[in-house]
Amino acid sequence: MSLRIPLISLAFALAVGPAMAEDLPTFDLALDGTIFTPAELKVPANKPFIIKFKNNNAGVAELEAKDFGIEKKAAGKSEVVVRVKASPAGKYLFVDEFQEDVAKGQIVAE
Repeated sequence: MSLRIPLISLAFALAVGPAMAEDLPTFDLALDGTIFTPAELKVPANKPFIIKFKNNNAGVAELEAKDFGIEKKAAGKSEVVVRVKASPAGKYLFVDEFQEDVAKGQIVAE
């Protein structure tokens, strides 16, 4: 009988877990050439969120935001989903690591 409670708890966590992740605010970010759209991504401070990163270029791009620990590659003409940890209010740089001198944007947590 004592085994039923953990199994029920596990089943509940598995059923509810994906729904909780889906409830995170989601923001679209695209890369065309060296231009991120939007160049400034406004997100809620102190709350985790999701970025749907679409690489419209033919070659591989790597979304990098060191302050968030993000390094996510997207093949040419593809989209990746990135879960981002909560951060305090502020401005944070992100780049395409393969062209970081020219492909830049900011995450603004407010």
